[in-house]
Amino acid sequence: MLSTKLRPRRRGLLRKQVRQLLKPIAPERVLRDGKGHSHITQQDNLAHLNRVFGFGNWDTDLLRLELVFETERADKPGRWDVCYRAVVRLTIKDPYGNVLCHYENGTAETAQNQTRGDAHELAMKSAISVATKRASIPLGDQFGLSLYNKGQLAPLVGGTHVWPDPTPEEIAAREAAQAAGGASEEPEDIQANVPQQVSLGHDEGDRPLDGGEGGTDGAWLARVIREISAAETLEKLSEIGNNIDAEIAAGRVSQADNDAIGGVFMPKRERLLAERAAARRAAQQAEVGA
Repeated sequence: MLSTKLRPRRRGLLRKQVRQLLKPIAPERVLRDGKGHSHITQQDNLAHLNRVFGFGNWDTDLLRLELVFETERADKPGRWDVCYRAVVRLTIKDPYGNVLCHYENGTAETAQNQTRGDAHELAMKSAISVATKRASIPLGDQFGLSLYNKGQLAPLVGGTHVWPDPTPEEIAAREAAQAAGGASEEPEDIQANVPQQVSLGHDEGDRPLDGGEGGTDGAWLARVIREISAAETLEKLSEIGNNIDAEIAAGRVSQADNDAIGGVFMPKRERLLAERAAARRAAQQAEVGA
């Protein structure tokens, strides 16, 4: 007869790791930028790699770091705009040190209206941090995959047909639980006690969204909200969004005001998208009628 006992193994992810990867992302780990887009922070991404895979069981390699441009501002001598391009490889290992997979991704990030040194530092660190976050996305909803679906928190993956066989320790734990009258092997959610994230910016670790020492400039905030409300095209709205991003990158926008801007920006964007789609449909119908 075939044995019905589970075979222990010493390679691959643990079952509790797979269960964690299938859970929805905790809302405390999600922040919104000035355009209303949802993100996880770079510090939380690194922390969660440690939570799920363990210290020393993942690596990053900087495959490419290139200066795209550096431009001194004509209207502000001594202030610079700098852009860097970075490509990062993320390597994931199992608890026994075996390499399981590699993921690569890249981005180009710009620091605007900074001193020359700060502009290089901000753009370079931002490109590396964002590329690392993007390389983590194939790991699923715990690393922000669902957020690409208009900020959705519910998991996109949901389940998998491929489950690892249990380790000897997992078998022993299951047998002990069954002997004690319990049948569940569901581990705790390691996100459960993660504090609310409050920092989201191009250099998130050093320049959080705190609005600087004096907070967000009230006149600037009022003007931006008026401009968003008055925008009549997606192109104009995108231009406003780029200006908002520059203020966020410089650390001059508080999280509360960032959320307030997003609450105006996103509905306006949806309305302009709907108007553009309606105009295209009307034009197509007119062509058919002609």
